[in-house]
Amino acid sequence: MVNAKSNEKTVPSRLNAKAVIKFFCLFVLIYGLLMAPWLGLRAAYSKFFIAGAAFLFESLGPSGGIRFRQSTDSKHDIDIIVYNRDQIGPDGKVPLALRANYSSHYAGYIHTVFITALILATPISFRRRVWALVLALILMHVFIAFKLLIMLISLLSNSRLSLFVLSPFWKDVVVTTNQVVVRHLTTGFIIAFFIWILVSFRGESLLKFLTQSHPTKT
Repeated sequence: MVNAKSNEKTVPSRLNAKAVIKFFCLFVLIYGLLMAPWLGLRAAYSKFFIAGAAFLFESLGPSGGIRFRQSTDSKHDIDIIVYNRDQIGPDGKVPLALRANYSSHYAGYIHTVFITALILATPISFRRRVWALVLALILMHVFIAFKLLIMLISLLSNSRLSLFVLSPFWKDVVVTTNQVVVRHLTTGFIIAFFIWILVSFRGESLLKFLTQSHPTKT
């Protein structure tokens, strides 16, 4: 007796177009909604960013002081002021400080929305989606905090303040990292993409999501 299954062959996997199109449409819809200005999420994120940055980086090094303030600039919503804490006068002012403009939108919000939309559009169970989103947001903001740290070190090592004295090697490392990680938006999207892969898929899940096999009889 011949088993019927022996007469079946599996053709090579091919792109699961229906699943990919559905995922892409959901991603675009969620991303567009989260980026919509009328939801007020961008303004709320700006306040969250300032509170988190102040908690992590209120001071840096033995003398470096840092203040984060809301800005009225439409392009840069945060003012960063770095100064020498040892030079604070009785009135709370410092004779020399550096000011820099920063955008929480480009530094963190668009990448946070990007990875959120990716995970919410991914066809996995609700429980896995929730845990994936929580873990992804934590990892994403570790990267965002790292970007801010590099920028702050660059400011504190400025020749006008010289609160951080870097060797030529570490100065080159900070400058290069600042150029690649902080100034280029693409880096954040690449990091977000790999975090999405890491937290959302297990084993061959991604492969099964992108392809499908079709058994044929001979």
